[in-house]
Amino acid sequence: MNINKLRIFHEVFVTGSITRAAERSYVSQPAASKMLANFEDEIGYKLFVRNNGKLIPTDEALYLHEEVYGILQGVNHLEDSIKRAKNSKTGRLRIATIFGPSYQFLPELIAEYMTANPGVDVSLHLSGCSAIRQGIASGQYQIGLVDKAQSSSKHDSVAFDLACYCAVPKDHPASQLDIIHPHDLQGLNWITLDSENATTKALKRLYAENGLPFNRTLEVHTTIHGLSFVNLGMGATLVDILNFRYFDKVFQLPNVVLKPFAPNIVEPLEVLTSNLSPLSGLAKEFYDTLINKLEKQTRLDK
Repeated sequence: MNINKLRIFHEVFVTGSITRAAERSYVSQPAASKMLANFEDEIGYKLFVRNNGKLIPTDEALYLHEEVYGILQGVNHLEDSIKRAKNSKTGRLRIATIFGPSYQFLPELIAEYMTANPGVDVSLHLSGCSAIRQGIASGQYQIGLVDKAQSSSKHDSVAFDLACYCAVPKDHPASQLDIIHPHDLQGLNWITLDSENATTKALKRLYAENGLPFNRTLEVHTTIHGLSFVNLGMGATLVDILNFRYFDKVFQLPNVVLKPFAPNIVEPLEVLTSNLSPLSGLAKEFYDTLINKLEKQTRLDK
């Protein structure tokens, strides 16, 4: 069915005039008359009757117009979206991430991006690394942030090493130091992520190399859980540089002090995209901004 015929029908319906309908549709009056007649021939019944020089909708036209108007609204919206998409100003951006970057780093970045690109719809999903990798490979997500990537023929990745800071209770002597070393925390228990986490492994290895006992009494799932226990005086934990930068904004934890930790322990972060299909224009713009911001954060630490 020709969309122009539907438009002529709608314009005649609201104006009661084939001449006005032609003007509003930017076609000649004979062309508008022909389109309306062809439309009536196609559907098999009259849509208008003439009364005192005005075209009056029939009962069939009254019934049909609601559906036609909905279709025209959808088509107009689609046309606008196509035009905006040409300049990468509309569409959907689908991001999946582990917990760490979701506290403030990604929300702030996404907010800035959406302000500059108001036609973009963004979805941010929190998930585990395995699910994120699968989602990138299947096209469910365009960009994924994981704490470690596995070599895959379906992924491209850019890796970053995020320096970690040490969070201790403010009444512990180590909170007064410029840099905290493992021996400064003797007698203080560690609160860590799971045993397979890269920072947990590095921390255990560091203590073993220095012949120090590694006392871990709490295992948590996220940084915020670790910080909450530190705030209660339960021990020390590591915080990557992204959450360190936003600590004062995000975490209202008055009993926590963050200091540099030496020797340096890093939290790996990898940004995944699919190498089976290219990023859209809008996704590539966000991706480039994300990579630049992460590079800047890691440079600031050096």
